[in-house]
Amino acid sequence: MTCILFLHMLHTKTMRYIHIALISAMPEEIGNTLNHLDNVTSKKFGDLEVYSGKWAEKTNNSQPIFVSLAWSGWGKVSAARAATRLLSNSSKENPIDCIFFTGVAGAVDSNLKQWDVVLADKVVQYDMDARPLFKRFHIPALNLDRLSSSEEWKEKTYSAIFNAKNDGLLEEFGSITKGLIGTGDRFISDRNVLVELSKDLDGLKAVEMEGAAVAQVASQEGIPWVIIRVISDEANSDAAQNFSEFLELYKENSWYLLNTILLGISK
Repeated sequence: MTCILFLHMLHTKTMRYIHIALISAMPEEIGNTLNHLDNVTSKKFGDLEVYSGKWAEKTNNSQPIFVSLAWSGWGKVSAARAATRLLSNSSKENPIDCIFFTGVAGAVDSNLKQWDVVLADKVVQYDMDARPLFKRFHIPALNLDRLSSSEEWKEKTYSAIFNAKNDGLLEEFGSITKGLIGTGDRFISDRNVLVELSKDLDGLKAVEMEGAAVAQVASQEGIPWVIIRVISDEANSDAAQNFSEFLELYKENSWYLLNTILLGISK
């Protein structure tokens, strides 16, 4: 009986998948990822649908990866809700190992161009302001203003993208950089707003509307997180047009970036 139990436990441990939660605000930012998952199931929570399946990529040395994904809708509340649902929907036998939020963003750093990839080493909610009770940007629940991503998962992700670029892959994508990403419930199309934000947030690379909310949920739940953003516009007066045009192109290429990341994680 002891031997049988040991073998069962060994088999269970061997079959343990890496479990990735993948969130974007819009389906275009995940592209045709669902077409690359096997045995897909779904579950609805009101108007939010969570999909789950096994990553279908076949490589000799890759570990199996189970992916749960959802597109949340725009804004911090929607993103936090999706992250919470994904975490609560995972099983005790196969809990989520890391939450990834991916999608497009507006450039703050003038050196960034369309298709450049920004990997957050820190995120901040630039519209968080509870003064005079707390200093600007401070999150009372965590007693922090900037949240730091998991070093291990961030480096796995960075290496996967960097190596793919060096190998001549991901041709549509530009440079990859790490830095501070700002999140707020505002689509910025005024460069003057960015100038003011940059004065208060040294090193700010890009702005978007969801990442730091997902990071807060993950941090409070004790789950590693990674935020990956691809530059769609320069957050200026042309931002709306550039964003819409870019999104049509990005949905055809977003899977290649995600597949590259999964390949890196699986090794």
